[in-house]
Amino acid sequence: MLAYNYNVLDTNIPVPDEDGKGPLGRDPDYDLGSPAHDVYYILAGINRQQVVDRGREMSSLTIPSVMPPLNYRAGDKLPGNNQSVGALAVNNLASKIMFMAFPPGQPMCRFSPVIPKLQKEIDQDPELYAQIELALSQLEMQHRKKAATTPLATAWVGYIKLLLIAGNALWKHVKLECPTFHQLGQFVTSRDMSGHPMATILEENVRVVTLPKDVQELLLEENEELAKVEEWSREATIYSVCKFIRKGDKLEEGEWQYWEETEKGTLIPGTEVTTEYDDCPMWPGWCIPVYGQNWGRSYVEEYSGDFYILESNASALNDGAAMASLALTFVKPGARTSLRQVQKAKNLSFLSGSAEDITTFRTEKSADMAFVERNFERAAQRIAKAFLDTAASMRQGERVTAEEVQRTGQALDQAMGGIYTELAQTHQKRMVARFIHLNEEANKDLPALPKDLVELEVITGVDAMGRSADVQNLTGYAENISKTFPQKADSILDAGNYATRLAAAMGIKPDGLVRKAEDVQAQQQAAQQQAMAAQTAPKVAGAMTGPIAQGLMDRMQAQPGTPAGAAAGHPSPLAAQGGPSGQ
Repeated sequence: MLAYNYNVLDTNIPVPDEDGKGPLGRDPDYDLGSPAHDVYYILAGINRQQVVDRGREMSSLTIPSVMPPLNYRAGDKLPGNNQSVGALAVNNLASKIMFMAFPPGQPMCRFSPVIPKLQKEIDQDPELYAQIELALSQLEMQHRKKAATTPLATAWVGYIKLLLIAGNALWKHVKLECPTFHQLGQFVTSRDMSGHPMATILEENVRVVTLPKDVQELLLEENEELAKVEEWSREATIYSVCKFIRKGDKLEEGEWQYWEETEKGTLIPGTEVTTEYDDCPMWPGWCIPVYGQNWGRSYVEEYSGDFYILESNASALNDGAAMASLALTFVKPGARTSLRQVQKAKNLSFLSGSAEDITTFRTEKSADMAFVERNFERAAQRIAKAFLDTAASMRQGERVTAEEVQRTGQALDQAMGGIYTELAQTHQKRMVARFIHLNEEANKDLPALPKDLVELEVITGVDAMGRSADVQNLTGYAENISKTFPQKADSILDAGNYATRLAAAMGIKPDGLVRKAEDVQAQQQAAQQQAMAAQTAPKVAGAMTGPIAQGLMDRMQAQPGTPAGAAAGHPSPLAAQGGPSGQ
């Protein structure tokens, strides 16, 4: 086995032999030098168990199901705690982080054009920038709609809970419809001194029947015992590997190599994938970085003191409540009061005896319990502040305003000491970039973004409003121009360009709603022609009135039966026939 320096694994990339193959007889890009199974258990023995134990301890104080005991199966009994404040705090903070990643009615990211590289074309065609913004806005909404049909948001919440409680989690997204997250008891990673992951290995037990036929045959060849088991219950261990290959001085110039192996180190054919740096198929995340080590710390761990107070005080309060609920009645021995009469007496009954002969059991611990309760409440308030449980609630509908999104992002940054922005710029950005890449591969109608002309921005902290800020800026700018130059606003602002930019900012498809510039120009020309015709028509009509009127009079005089014809000596036809007009 190779002697690895597992903190700087990239210095030990397998060297190909004369045939160009790695130590395992395959492409060295998809080779760790030893079977992934062996490397996995070597890395697992380097301080991982302590991190796993600490994560389970923090999980027991908050949400026990997030980091259950070893060999846990669905339906097994989990260790319970005495309070739900920890679960409420973690769920609340994870919900707010998910809200920022998938704001209702808004895209989960923003595509921004690289202006310096497009400035020359924009100068030649001023309408180009508005058209680019509109196209990018429509593309954002297409990706957002597709994300809503996948379990992306659900998996993201589970991933965030793991980060908050255990400090470490693995995000895996190989197929578009199947984003998954895994706890640190299932994966190992090796980071360099700056905390960048160099190699990550995931160990999974899978049902053999769910795999392709060629893979099933491969597993049956390697393990003859599988053939003796019922087909539906066959399970095998698969190792997914993601390795970073440095290509230059900058990390962004590198690429990721992903593949899957069997337990004996055989490469599963068809699983090899090479991706760009921002398109990582499997990303090992940590909440609070610990540079120089492979594992990070959790957010819950920073407030473990208060969580221990909550748990111990809640346990004491529960015991005190059980003690206080104990109801026992004592009758003094030899008293004149009859115990049987007291037991059988009804309400408002009259008994012979003395009330002093009967006493009720009291704990006399109310003052002590009051102190414990106050201590519990103070710890709960501190936890609520740290986990934003006291922050204003957000509406989960489509009418969430940009101000609410921005306020939530700022509160996250303030409460978490900048940890949220770090999570968004690393974990969230990679999650979004990977989804967009898979969506582009699955839907060929979606245009692939040119990396050198368009940048991907995620919704975070101060910039949490995304394109909603553009709406406010555009409307505010137009209002100021109208107030400052009321007589010249129409000549200063281009209405068509403004309408296109506003539609892009609001995520509205303007086709058929906003007229094209050439249509507006044609309409203006037609209106000008109609105005000119309306101005010249009265003058022409006035010049033609005299001749037309004289001609009509001449025609009417030539026709019998009309007043003008009678005056000219032409009687009506009825008069000529001796009718009523002739009598």
